[in-house]
Amino acid sequence: MKYKTFTKKERVLLYLLILLIYTVLLVSFFNAFIDVNEKRIHVFDTLLEWFLYVFLVMVFSGFLLSLANSFHELNEDRLILRFGILGFMHIRYSDISAISEYNEKDIPFGGMRILKNTCYMAFAKRSLVKIELKKKVRVYYLFFFKRWVDTAIFSVDKREEFIKELNKKAGKMP
Repeated sequence: MKYKTFTKKERVLLYLLILLIYTVLLVSFFNAFIDVNEKRIHVFDTLLEWFLYVFLVMVFSGFLLSLANSFHELNEDRLILRFGILGFMHIRYSDISAISEYNEKDIPFGGMRILKNTCYMAFAKRSLVKIELKKKVRVYYLFFFKRWVDTAIFSVDKREEFIKELNKKAGKMP
């Protein structure tokens, strides 16, 4: 079963931000090339700069799209937590010692952070879930890096339903 990381409003906001970025890119691209053609500036130099600009905008947009479309998945034998291209972790149900709502507001500023053996995967301080583990689990972040954590705190849409389903899968009915 899949549960989205962000609410529908948050996903729409991310999609609008991507649309805004592309609109700004398109408008600035046309303005710059009209200016270049009117002044007869060397187009080749400008093209290299624009290719770099377009590449960076595409990478940033891909990052935002990966966040907007990220979800947590309850498989047959494990929970997969995803946070866009920032990172992911696989937790076997047998490794879970406690599952609870997390209502404290002292989490680090948004994004994916790993502090003191705890992995935080949240932008908002709402709808947070805390999973404590029996042993350390590997977290992969930014494609290349790995760390070991024994607690995961993350946001999920439909928190109560997610916790109920996770307790069922993990065999830890309250």
